[in-house]
Amino acid sequence: MASLLKSKRLGWAIIFALVTVMALLSYFTGKRYLAAVRAVEHTMAVESAIDTTLTLLVDGETGHRGFLLTGEEDFLRPLAGARRDLPRRFSTLEVLTHGDAAQAAHIKAIRGLVAEKMAFIAESERLRREGDFAAAIQLVRSGRGKMLMDRIRVECREMKQLEERNLTARKGEAEAAEELGIVGVGAGSMVTVLLALLSLLTVNRDVDELKRAAEELAKSEEHYRLLTEQSSDLVRLLSLDGQTTYVSPSVERMLGYTAEEYKRLPALSIMHPSELDLGKKMLDDVRSGGATGGLSTYRLRHKNGEYRWFEVRWGLIRGADGKPRELHTAARDVTERREADDKLHSYAKQLRSLSIRDELTGLYNRRGFIEVASQAHSQALRDGRPAALIFVDLNGMKRINDELGHDIGDQALGDTADILSAGMRDSDVVGRLGGDEFVVFALDFGPERLDMLRGRLRELSDARVSDKARAFRLSMSVGAAFVDPSHPASLEELLERADASMYQQKKARQAAGGVSIPPPAPRQN
Repeated sequence: MASLLKSKRLGWAIIFALVTVMALLSYFTGKRYLAAVRAVEHTMAVESAIDTTLTLLVDGETGHRGFLLTGEEDFLRPLAGARRDLPRRFSTLEVLTHGDAAQAAHIKAIRGLVAEKMAFIAESERLRREGDFAAAIQLVRSGRGKMLMDRIRVECREMKQLEERNLTARKGEAEAAEELGIVGVGAGSMVTVLLALLSLLTVNRDVDELKRAAEELAKSEEHYRLLTEQSSDLVRLLSLDGQTTYVSPSVERMLGYTAEEYKRLPALSIMHPSELDLGKKMLDDVRSGGATGGLSTYRLRHKNGEYRWFEVRWGLIRGADGKPRELHTAARDVTERREADDKLHSYAKQLRSLSIRDELTGLYNRRGFIEVASQAHSQALRDGRPAALIFVDLNGMKRINDELGHDIGDQALGDTADILSAGMRDSDVVGRLGGDEFVVFALDFGPERLDMLRGRLRELSDARVSDKARAFRLSMSVGAAFVDPSHPASLEELLERADASMYQQKKARQAAGGVSIPPPAPRQN
């Protein structure tokens, strides 16, 4: 009897330890998940700062090319903005990556390259202002500016890759913590059940000793009930037909029912309708002897009608004859963990979407266009198919902004995006590089189709302005560079050629108008 009592005390001590360990595992798992969510938000902030820095530089470079080609000072506005805002962007990046030596090295390298790039731009700008157009163009054709920009893009890409690797590592830590928590809780629940069964078997071994120890046994059973009723889990015993024979008082805190109300409910009646088959299959497998335990995750309906997620560890209890008798389940509310997991995946998806889409127009941004158009470009070269990179500039954007306001300017950009989407095929890749510049990569598009496209865009522009009663006119300068499989050119080279072609058309049609605000109606005498 003394040995029996000693073994039972040891068993309860182990159960207490297991309950404590399971609680600690749940706590640290939750902390790891919250850390992973914060890591996603931090990664989004770093990548957004990098993209903004690169966009400022690219917009400034684009305006600089326009100034070199036309001599018009208005093209230098984005460049002035870049010179003004880049130091602040670098400060933001340094704050976000504080303590990361690798990222600090990348930022230092980008600062140096940007300084060289700005010096290079300033030199060509000086030559153009002094009237030495040929020298300015020759300086640009030297390729140093493009080389510096490529190196800046490489450094920015490596910063993003490093941040993504950091994020992946943090997510891995969170997943490892989750697995550890599940294994620990599951093992603890199973050990608890096994210890209880072992206790019962030991007591049944000697009926006479059991009678003499009735009082001690009653105390032990009360001790076990106390553990169950004070547990943070929802503990249940189910008959093989799905009827609840015992439920811990925690049911009222977790699901809103009193223990008596819950016991009157068929166990499957509060499962989510989409998961009823899971519950029926579990009971069928137990009755047939095909399953003796496991871990399931499903939803249960709260008394207020809300469904909550539970992670349920269950095990089969057999009778003295070895036949299945009832099920023991320990259910833990994991609704908040599921929501945190969903939020983590949502942030990751949002991060991917934000990184390749232009917020104003919904078209691909520069990064998204380069990524998708590169695949189409490779396909054209591989299959020997004609293709074109089309550069589109919205004429008169400055006048619209100055005279009608930036909200109307955004409206004009949105109209242009809609017109390009309507004028191109679904298979064409359409993007906005920044400012008033748009770009298209079209497969099976030859030089003979360019004039037809220009005419189509003019028709769509006039119809759009008429239908929407716009206070401005829409016109676009359109240039193109064509893919020659026999003389392959990179996507960046095609972009530069198309840009130059567009500027030639813009200069040719400057005297004819472009996007403008209609003149006032003549006065009536």
